[in-house]
Amino acid sequence: MAIFRPEVKESSGTNFLGVIEVGVIGFTNRSKEFDWADLFIDIELSVKNSEYSNKMSIIGSLEKDASGNITGGSVLNRMYKLFDAIGCNAGLTVKGKFEDEHGNEIADIASYLNERFTTQSEQYVAYCYKKKPKPGKKVYTEVYPRLYPNSQEGKTQCEADATWLKERGVIKEADASDMPQKNDNQLADNALNNL
Repeated sequence: MAIFRPEVKESSGTNFLGVIEVGVIGFTNRSKEFDWADLFIDIELSVKNSEYSNKMSIIGSLEKDASGNITGGSVLNRMYKLFDAIGCNAGLTVKGKFEDEHGNEIADIASYLNERFTTQSEQYVAYCYKKKPKPGKKVYTEVYPRLYPNSQEGKTQCEADATWLKERGVIKEADASDMPQKNDNQLADNALNNL
């Protein structure tokens, strides 16, 4: 009988960090789950040439005056940049209720977005990176919460914005010192010491 050896397929060389092509699979409104978050919307993204999805989130508190009316906030800016990118004209009233462009109240923003703004292909690009962890914590992949058109101009703008955000410390990427070492297995070390 002949020896069987499977073919070794070459890696596609696909890198899922940096500027990546993405599509929108769905939206989830998690705002009611956390007292500290006035706005918490998860956006599930398909990633070109990947069997796994990724996620980006619009999270934060809104700035309000003494009457409780919204006066602004960086989370509001991030939400509107996302809405502009996907072509959504809905928004928040000063009382914190979602409305469409015709003034009709939106009871469930996630359902509204899912019905109108999911995509069948990777129509956008986004910036994906390994986020620098707090001391003693794990490194996670994060997608900066902004989408750009999937064009050369969109990719160039995404890269330029990511560079600008890194220079100002908004995006803090993990480096080699944050990554776990290949032979850093405490459990295996303890087992060998117990022999």
